[in-house]
Amino acid sequence: MKQAITVVGYGLSETDLPEASLSIIAKADVLVGGKRHLAAFGEATADKVVIEGKMSAILDRLEGEVAAGKEVVILASGDPLYYGIGSLVTKRFGGDAVTVIPNVSAVAGAFSRLGLSWHDAGVVSLHGRGFSKGTLETLLSHEKTALFTDLTNSPDAVAAWLLEQGVTSGACHVFEQMGTDGEKHTQTTLAEAAEGSFSDPNMMVVVGASLEEEPLPIGLGMPSEAFAHQRGLITKPEVRAVTISKLNLKPWHVLWDLGAGSGSVSIEASRFVKQVCAVEQKEGRVADIKTNIRRFGATNMTVTEGELPDAATELPDPDVVFIGGGGKGLDAIIRMASTRMKENARMVVNTVLLQSLGTAVTTLEDEGFSVEVLQLSASVSTTVAWDMMLKGTNPVFIVTGIRGEG
Repeated sequence: MKQAITVVGYGLSETDLPEASLSIIAKADVLVGGKRHLAAFGEATADKVVIEGKMSAILDRLEGEVAAGKEVVILASGDPLYYGIGSLVTKRFGGDAVTVIPNVSAVAGAFSRLGLSWHDAGVVSLHGRGFSKGTLETLLSHEKTALFTDLTNSPDAVAAWLLEQGVTSGACHVFEQMGTDGEKHTQTTLAEAAEGSFSDPNMMVVVGASLEEEPLPIGLGMPSEAFAHQRGLITKPEVRAVTISKLNLKPWHVLWDLGAGSGSVSIEASRFVKQVCAVEQKEGRVADIKTNIRRFGATNMTVTEGELPDAATELPDPDVVFIGGGGKGLDAIIRMASTRMKENARMVVNTVLLQSLGTAVTTLEDEGFSVEVLQLSASVSTTVAWDMMLKGTNPVFIVTGIRGEG
């Protein structure tokens, strides 16, 4: 394919564009970019394509434009090949068909304003990705870290998440609208940033990030005392271990823990999966879950406060579902979760109630799952006088539903 697409780094604003880039833009038949980028070239005669929605659809359209012999220019923020659109375009059309013209990246702009070198800095992009264990690892392994934000993962949300993980820092810098007349640099603390509001586009630099306390190691069947929980309302260690074995977790799985209680199952499961999404409606228990996330450093785990099934609406689709508390709404919760899962799926329901046992079995079967029921009754030693005796725990029904090869 001949060279027919040029990706031009916009820099921080149109003032960063050199004459050579402006000349290329002026000759374009098709000009592609975000609304802010295209607004700077409102008088250009090229057909304008706004980058919004699915990028794959835009690239499909550009294939037609290239096939028709048109010169396509894509305006990209900062440096197109540095967490930018450039790599996506070259992957689709091939390096021989694409010319990429770099410019000043937002990271370079931010560190230049701080007067700090950034060859040894960490960089994290939260664009469409959200927080992960890697986010925290990068922050803690670098003295200074730049974070690309977006409308969802805004500086206040980032700061709030870091505080939940028990992170403290020497300084937090927020840069708003760099390169424009509305540019603003705020040096603040994570606590103040979490309460703030910042204009878009923006990015952050965090300096001197560390943990207030080192997280505890995560094991299977940890003692209940290790978790923050209310009045003994926690899945017992033995039940936790068997439940996790029935979930058959894989490193790429997204796990839902519905009716999470203290989050003890979620915490132990977080070692084995990509992401854990806990849902709990009781405010006090949500607070316990957040404490446990911080205590054990389970950074791939989130908690949503709300009543099921509606509280799960915004969660990513699950590969595996655990239901530890459904109550009278168990039927609706199972059916909601089932519709969000693939054909090959696995769902585990724990209950001590006979009516809930029947509901779990019949509803899972109705949703196309083959069902196995395990009744677990453990006896644990306790000291009495000069000896010890075994004290039984409540019998628990562990209902495992498997659909397809789940």
